[in-house]
Amino acid sequence: MKKPITLFLLLAACPCFAQAQKVFKIKAGEYPDKVIPYADRYQLSQFTTGKADFIDGRTSQARFNYNYIGGHILFLDAKLDTLEIIDQALLKGITVGEKSYRFDKRFGYAEIVGSYNRASLAKREVLARIGTEKGGPYGISYTASSVTTYRSYSSDQAQTSKKLNTNAEGVFTYRTAHYLIDNNNRFYVPTAGSVKKLYPAHRKQIDQYLREKPVNFGKEADLARLLGYCDTL
Repeated sequence: MKKPITLFLLLAACPCFAQAQKVFKIKAGEYPDKVIPYADRYQLSQFTTGKADFIDGRTSQARFNYNYIGGHILFLDAKLDTLEIIDQALLKGITVGEKSYRFDKRFGYAEIVGSYNRASLAKREVLARIGTEKGGPYGISYTASSVTTYRSYSSDQAQTSKKLNTNAEGVFTYRTAHYLIDNNNRFYVPTAGSVKKLYPAHRKQIDQYLREKPVNFGKEADLARLLGYCDTL
């Protein structure tokens, strides 16, 4: 049995988004997690054994998968219900196979794509709502969440409920944001200023590098190139 999962459909605006071509239209009254195919909703082909690490030293094992709708990492319980960790305030990160994710209460989950001396480069990809189309006067669009039951490793269950849009259909596509994560698990939006904050002793060299070899802070390859250079300083 699968329980409906709360959706965070609007990813916070950020200058480092990249747009994919695939678009999904959800009619009024339909649920994105029922309409969008499994392979497009989840990063992995199946829920895979992994480990959740908490800042208080606890660890828990379960079968996890990353859901692009809202950018949540979900897990299966003994009854094969699809659930989400509630005590995220204490969550440090999740490892699933060779993939590693970090969590921030402002930005959510992000997958580590590169590790450097003073920071990690991470990306967060979601199926975000990018627009609406008018629906009938009695239509309902699933804009935020329905009444949803979650279960965490330390709390049995909780419920959240938000108002549903009654007259518009949703249009969804993939959005990717990149973040820099320092060695204390603090997230930064990639900018020249945040990079210099991570490498404070080398501000002048970084400024010179950016003048000579401009960096697009919305491109993963450019960010990796810049962080690789910073590691040589």
